[in-house]
Amino acid sequence: MDSLIEKLINFGLTKTECLVYVTLLKNGRSNGYKIAKELNISRSNVYQSIESLYRNGYIFLIMTESKEYEAKAPELLFEELERKFKENAEILKKELKKIQKTQKDDYFLNIEGYENIILKLRELISVSEKEIYLNTDFDLRVIEQEIQTAVKRGVRIIVFSFNRLDWVEPPLENYYKTEVLENYKNPKRIMLVSDLEKSFIATNTEGKIKGIFTDNKVFTQIVSEHIHSDIYMSKLKKIDEEIFKKNIRIGSLHEQKTLVK
Repeated sequence: MDSLIEKLINFGLTKTECLVYVTLLKNGRSNGYKIAKELNISRSNVYQSIESLYRNGYIFLIMTESKEYEAKAPELLFEELERKFKENAEILKKELKKIQKTQKDDYFLNIEGYENIILKLRELISVSEKEIYLNTDFDLRVIEQEIQTAVKRGVRIIVFSFNRLDWVEPPLENYYKTEVLENYKNPKRIMLVSDLEKSFIATNTEGKIKGIFTDNKVFTQIVSEHIHSDIYMSKLKKIDEEIFKKNIRIGSLHEQKTLVK
């Protein structure tokens, strides 16, 4: 009985209402006095529950000298519960929509640790619908299954790596700086843009891997531009090495430290 009462409570009835309904269902037609006596509950609480059950259409009123009540059949009860649930759900949706903040705040989520970084990458790839941009020297084979699944559902995946990846095959697109095969030693960074809406950057500094995930549009645009610039430079460099060195580079400290000579 206790288990049955707990399940009924989950449908929005009070404990006393549940007890009254089950008593009427079990014993048949009865009045408030008899129900209160059987349940050993104060008559005021029982009458209050009876009134609520009747008002909500869960029990019938039989007009006699003592006002007797009868429980609706369970199938009729749950038809009524379902109807009220749908009505309340629609009302709540409309009311909540009215108070919903029209423009949500952008969020920045800090993530630490290799396993957490990989989990976030898998999650982002799994929910992407159109395009993914990746820029990394990490070993992407740990997320190869998610990548292949995304490709099968029609997601375009563009990868920029510092050296050539030997395991990547079309339709996955791989752009790279050098023909040397990537060895994945001491990986430094990974960037990902999902559908031009969300971005994720993780860096490895002295063995500590930290990342930032955000839906900020400006930040995501900057990451996307960075990845595209790396791709453009790699393609331009392959067209003519000497022109690239002579006419494109600007002699900055950044170039001296990062560009392959």
